[in-house]
Amino acid sequence: MNGQTNFDCHDFFDNTNLCILEISLSDENDEQTHYEWLLINKGNLSIKKMLLKTQDSSSSIQERFFDLGFLKYEVASGVFIEAAAKDLHHLEHKNCEDIPQYYLTAVNNYLSANMIL
Repeated sequence: MNGQTNFDCHDFFDNTNLCILEISLSDENDEQTHYEWLLINKGNLSIKKMLLKTQDSSSSIQERFFDLGFLKYEVASGVFIEAAAKDLHHLEHKNCEDIPQYYLTAVNNYLSANMIL
């Protein structure tokens, strides 16, 4: 992609206020894949990197604990609880192919500006 950072989407969670993406980036220099979780504010398309602290998985429920909050999800839905505000966000767990192009553009701009790899 010309001027864009290549990344792969692994998880996409969406609601009316925010979306959460799990992406991976490949570093061509050391051939490693880096996974990142990003929180996107849909109002202004600002992006915050979510630092994964711990995770727990069962056959049906996944849990991820981040510096910014707690994400619990299953195949079709999930919930994100913000650490600071204790706001509860119900999310739809969607296919990565359904990510709107303006989210992808915002992520590419964020990755390029922050040189995440």
